[in-house]
Amino acid sequence: MFDYITYRNQGATRSQPLDDGLAKRLGYLKNLGVSMEVFSGGQPTAEEGGPRTGSVRHDHGGAADAFFYKDGRKLDWANEADRPIFEQIVSQGKANCITGFGAGPGYMQQGSMHIGGGTPGVWGAGGKSANAPEWLTNAYNGTTGAVSPQNAMAQVQAKQIDPVAEVLAAGGNAPAGYNAQALAGSTGGSTAAASAPAAPADTSKGLLGIDVPGLTGNKNLGGLLALSQMAMQQPQVADDTPRGGLLRSQPIDIQTAQQLQPKQTYKPWEMMSMFSRGRA
Repeated sequence: MFDYITYRNQGATRSQPLDDGLAKRLGYLKNLGVSMEVFSGGQPTAEEGGPRTGSVRHDHGGAADAFFYKDGRKLDWANEADRPIFEQIVSQGKANCITGFGAGPGYMQQGSMHIGGGTPGVWGAGGKSANAPEWLTNAYNGTTGAVSPQNAMAQVQAKQIDPVAEVLAAGGNAPAGYNAQALAGSTGGSTAAASAPAAPADTSKGLLGIDVPGLTGNKNLGGLLALSQMAMQQPQVADDTPRGGLLRSQPIDIQTAQQLQPKQTYKPWEMMSMFSRGRA
């Protein structure tokens, strides 16, 4: 009935098939091109009597312990090439109201996974959530591939990123006095940019005197330099508005300048005085 599920639990303590509701919710496996081989399935409740073991999650086929296959090959979460498939099994399973997953070193057999209903959560060795492998926790929480701020900082420190070298890689010019080799020697970073020729500093090209063609390479640095270029290349005039004192970083013409001048009004007797003096 469910061609993506194969049973190999006939001689096991939990020899019953899966509940139809769970089997239907596992239908997304077919879309992934994955099949499931159940080696431990359902069992009777404690009240009903009969062979049973462990968690009540398996009662009446509410969960399975299984291996997974794709293209005729058994998958293993210890294989980094297979791990994204396990992550999909978990994340899509949770989206299909499957609530419990267990896997990892020291839990059941290598490459196998518990999947089914019951109290929401993930776990690893000893059935403890603290022992759940990171990939399982991330897949369940929807954070697969996310980088924490701590990990991001560690990556930056490990790579010893040189922002000027990033600009050089994009085809730009280094500011005067820049020495990539000396920087690499002090930080342990790359010396790939050491041979790049230094150009005289040109303040018309930005705060660092670096020309960034097309804002390629390091986008954040390129954006900063582009803003500095705009600010330094174009005249600034006072914007006489109620906000007061703001600077316009853009050219203006005479007409615009006249419009910016405050309009002066005169009282009638002041106008008469101006006419009498020949000012009007």
